[in-house]
Amino acid sequence: MKRLLWSILLFGLVACGTAEPESEYAEPSVVQVVIAANDFAVGTPRIPLVLFDGTETADVSHVTVTTYDMSVDPPVAVWTGDAVEYADYEVPYWVVRPQIDTAGAWGLLVTSTLPDGTVEEYQRSVMVEAQSSAPNVGDTPPASANRTAATHDIAALTSGNQPNPALYQMTVAEALANGRPSVITFATPAFCATKFCAPVVDSVEQAYAQYGDQADFIHLEIFKDFQAMTQADEVLEWALASEPWTYVLDENGVIVARMGGPVAPQEVTAVLAQVLE
Repeated sequence: MKRLLWSILLFGLVACGTAEPESEYAEPSVVQVVIAANDFAVGTPRIPLVLFDGTETADVSHVTVTTYDMSVDPPVAVWTGDAVEYADYEVPYWVVRPQIDTAGAWGLLVTSTLPDGTVEEYQRSVMVEAQSSAPNVGDTPPASANRTAATHDIAALTSGNQPNPALYQMTVAEALANGRPSVITFATPAFCATKFCAPVVDSVEQAYAQYGDQADFIHLEIFKDFQAMTQADEVLEWALASEPWTYVLDENGVIVARMGGPVAPQEVTAVLAQVLE
């Protein structure tokens, strides 16, 4: 049996940067896979995957992911499932939510099917922690007293070019107390280094356009000073290891979805629809 060798892809703090160690797996592959988030915890973590063919996103019709327990030698396959595609985003991506019961390094065997029927396999690894550093599904997040348009010029609240003022009217503390679902996104539109994260606020604005009268929507910038590039207090308070992160809370202020990296409008609205049922 061929032994699988894995490489780990980690997202850098705040700037959406990636650092990819040289992989020991040398077989050629048309499809290259990027894991577009980090801070995975035991349970059913949301793992977004971006598949590339060169510099362009790959034309892929189906993606399946198998997880491998790498605490044993050779690694053992534990879980297999289909990934869900979100094509309504500037960089189309796929999401898989595997069942992972123990912390440590886990291998991902990503199997992609091309339109002509060609099957490609690619190996990646992720680090899974026993508990996330940031608020997770089932938690009530910090009641942040973030700055709002009531006391600050909107240009100090977001690096976006044409921000929607509706996303800067409320503190997280107020949202937690008002008995409505909430969408809270941490992102820096102007200072994101990749297309993975820049359009996230656009996705939240589209969700607001659909559900604005039924839920609260808050955008929190990553930086509180765009000249000094000082991290916002809320980033530290929520212990975020990277950006962007988008949270959906139910009417009781409990986190029902936690989405790191790319988030399409369809993914946000699908969660809101379930909360509002």
